[in-house]
Amino acid sequence: MKKPKYEVHVLGCKVNQYDAQQIRELLNLSGAVPAGDSAPDISVIHTCGVTAAALQKSRQAVRAAQRSNPGGFVIMTGCCCALPDFTSPPEAAACIAPHEHWLAELRDVLNRLPLALSPVDIPEHSERFGIHSFSSHTRAFLKIQNGCTVGCSYCIVPRLRGYLYNKPLPDILAEARALAAAGHREIIVSGVSVGLYNGLARVMRALCDEGTVPRLRLSSLHPNELTDELLEVWASYKCMLPHIHLPLQSGADRILKLMRRSYTCSDFLRAAAAVRAVLDNPAITTDVIAGFPGETDRDFRDTVEFCRAAGFSRMHVFPFSPRPGTAAEKMPDRVAPGEIRTRAAKLRALGRDLTRKYCGAFVGKDVEVLVEQRSEKGICSGYSEHYVPVEFEGSAADKGTICRVRADRVVRGQTLHAVRRAP
Repeated sequence: MKKPKYEVHVLGCKVNQYDAQQIRELLNLSGAVPAGDSAPDISVIHTCGVTAAALQKSRQAVRAAQRSNPGGFVIMTGCCCALPDFTSPPEAAACIAPHEHWLAELRDVLNRLPLALSPVDIPEHSERFGIHSFSSHTRAFLKIQNGCTVGCSYCIVPRLRGYLYNKPLPDILAEARALAAAGHREIIVSGVSVGLYNGLARVMRALCDEGTVPRLRLSSLHPNELTDELLEVWASYKCMLPHIHLPLQSGADRILKLMRRSYTCSDFLRAAAAVRAVLDNPAITTDVIAGFPGETDRDFRDTVEFCRAAGFSRMHVFPFSPRPGTAAEKMPDRVAPGEIRTRAAKLRALGRDLTRKYCGAFVGKDVEVLVEQRSEKGICSGYSEHYVPVEFEGSAADKGTICRVRADRVVRGQTLHAVRRAP
């Protein structure tokens, strides 16, 4: 009997990338196979609803899937489906929002399709359906936590993924072993708000003690989630890479309070200093929102100066976009759209300068890069332990391995050009 063919199109964050791999493995167990270049019988669009732009892209992806293959079935999953005012496009055969049993719901939808699919046993909680590989990626995400109850005034996530869940430690370790067995050399420990995991330092220590993979990264933390115990683990194990993502959002205390962030600028600087005290020139990446309601020219200047003083290695800048259902949607003193664009452009320019400066600190030094790709011209590329993009001439055998190279210059303002070093 002909096996149904599928494709999975994913938008959004690390958590969505992980969810999409769960979908792929569910489809594989059901007897479906990747479509490749052929027309899929099933198209699953795993959506993002965090911003208005992401919502629009998700809708467009559904319609594009139906246009390209009118005879196929299109299923929407993910955060868009949880938006209170969201109506799924008529092209979608189903719309499945995130909840504790969403994978079982997806399985039931698949079983109702007129296709040769087999039923699959799903754990009672979808989060316990562990993955065994990460598609064709060299690095793998391992989701250990779900949900957020922090309640930042601009953020819709608590309404989309509000339920809290901590994956049991035995499940985490088993999943890490499976990912290592599949050839992954780096795991990024992730969650909707991974710092809310009760006992995060214990989890990271256990993963390090297992020695499953040579490289571990930890996704985004709030400054007050960076505990002494977690820093001690970071400093004690070589596999814990010297990179941390601390989302700032604003460098003005007044705006941080309006955002309902749980820290002040001084708290943030103390956290950054604590990281630098135990790690060698760590990469500190961040997120910043430009043009939050009430942000004055002075607040913006303070943010620029704060970012410059903090010395971030990379900045992700987001123009403020009101999300329906959030407190920020109804806040007064909106910044004009043109001014928001201007401020975002200035922050991005600063971010490029900071990235160039940070990359320059590694010129003339050895770095270790996990090779993710090799071009037809023989250029290998990947990320260093400090989360800096690196490129060098290498062989096809280098892909998926960790290579020691010496950086000789910065190219394109954010990438290290390097030469191969002897083993």
